[in-house]
Amino acid sequence: MARLPLSMHADHRRGPLAAPRVLAALASTGVVLAVLLALLYSGYLNYTELSPPQVEIPPARPVVDASGRRVDDGRSWITRRGNLWHLYLTGTPEEMGAAQGRLGARLFRSLDAQVGEFLHRRYHNWLDAWSESMRLLWDYHGADAQLRSSDRTELAAFAMALPAGIVESGRLNTYNRLFLHQCFLDLSRRLVEDVIVEGNAFAVAARPATGSSHPARLIVGRSLDLGDEFDPGRIVTVYRPDGKYPFASVGWPGLVGVVTGINGRGIVVTINPARTDDPEEPGLAWPLVLRQVLEEADTLEQAQQIIRDAPLRTSGVVLLGDGVRRRAVVMEVSPRTDGSRRVVRGEDEAIVWATDHLLREHFERDAQNHRIKVSTSSGARYARIGELIRKPSNFDQQDALRILRDRHGAGGAPLGLGNRHALENLATTQAVIIDATSMVMWVAEGPSTLGRFRAFDLRQLLTRHDQPPAPLEDLPSDPLLYSEEYTDYVEAKRQLEYATHLLALGQAADAESAARLALGLAPELAELHRLLGDIARDLGHREAAVRAYRRYVELVPGRMREQQRVRSIIEELGG
Repeated sequence: MARLPLSMHADHRRGPLAAPRVLAALASTGVVLAVLLALLYSGYLNYTELSPPQVEIPPARPVVDASGRRVDDGRSWITRRGNLWHLYLTGTPEEMGAAQGRLGARLFRSLDAQVGEFLHRRYHNWLDAWSESMRLLWDYHGADAQLRSSDRTELAAFAMALPAGIVESGRLNTYNRLFLHQCFLDLSRRLVEDVIVEGNAFAVAARPATGSSHPARLIVGRSLDLGDEFDPGRIVTVYRPDGKYPFASVGWPGLVGVVTGINGRGIVVTINPARTDDPEEPGLAWPLVLRQVLEEADTLEQAQQIIRDAPLRTSGVVLLGDGVRRRAVVMEVSPRTDGSRRVVRGEDEAIVWATDHLLREHFERDAQNHRIKVSTSSGARYARIGELIRKPSNFDQQDALRILRDRHGAGGAPLGLGNRHALENLATTQAVIIDATSMVMWVAEGPSTLGRFRAFDLRQLLTRHDQPPAPLEDLPSDPLLYSEEYTDYVEAKRQLEYATHLLALGQAADAESAARLALGLAPELAELHRLLGDIARDLGHREAAVRAYRRYVELVPGRMREQQRVRSIIEELGG
């Protein structure tokens, strides 16, 4: 018998063992790669995560008063006035941060959960959510290094004082998450197609007419809209930091910076978001810069200089007022630090106002700014304020209130409730009126601007805290709040939610019936027309779908992403 070659014998003997060895080798390689990837991922997280400075916070000393409406923690306290929370903070950064964490923990948890739900709806695909979180970590790694040491310390104390596990921090530690809460204006820009945050602001240097008993004063009105997705709660916070000017800020839980505020020297600040072609820079978030203004500036010129010198991450429109000198200006600012992109308007005018687009010639050819002006409600709101604002003689808080509550379009044209072209779109997160000369502030307790505006004696809160507050009158609720029209609107919103749920279950016919009921209650509710378009498309009714979608586009400026989607659907349907 012929012998087989030795090599063939060897192959025959190895054959049954070769496959397991190869598989074992592959498995070992996979394990090594998995370990390497895990190490790289862990290293990435460690590199990009913001680490809080070491701080020591005072021990908790909560004291609840007999009514249960006020809680003290050391020298700080929180109470409730109607639907407004009033937080009083004093002392060192450690003391103020710890007090915020203890006194406002429940409120912050509620807002943080809303943010998480919003992100889940937007990035429902886990890979999209993971990718965006990785980009976010990279873009903001080391970003807190530019903060003043007092701000970093206060944020760290705030994070340390929050009860463990109260925040669903995911990949972020609590300090990192709190820091990003200060950057909400910057983060809203990342939603490139959407405009989520919108603002209005105006100031009038009121000069009394001859023979009038009205004093000369500076009146500021302001509203800010974070959209229907958020109900963050309304907090008036008085800060009395050691060694700095005291100030009052109107905001929400977790906001250490300022979006609307006034200091003890009568300096007022408000911020509206803006978008320009200038790319983001590694800089500070607007609320933290405006806090620095209130803590350090006692003149309009000093306030402007702080903003000119600040490293900023994104663009913004800032209204600055000086109640002592009864002057106000608007600063239009981009992240670029050259003088042509940080400009002032209204220096010699008795009336100034702003929405979300920039007016100075330096921004005339800016494509992003032009898009905001013509494709969102900013242009319409700016024009409407210009129509409503009176000449400065005898202008007072009642006049400011009428502007903030205006629900009409250009020339007084009627608009449906909730229309985003209106100054009052029923989604306002905060509304504030400040008499910066008399040092009185009125803050809306909601909903939107419809509820009562509570009066705050700023002299007592910021300068004469050892004296009782002056007897001040609140501004009354809008009669609309108690009307059938508003009740119908609220019910229509609930019916819209129900109809949306039915459509998601595949019950298009039932969804249409529910949506039609809502349409009878609130025919100008834009989201209803979007839903009716979706329902008609699902039922195969092309022409009805196109009509509904077109009406939606007419009624909803500002939600660019949804408008683009709907326009694409209209084209797809041949409309």
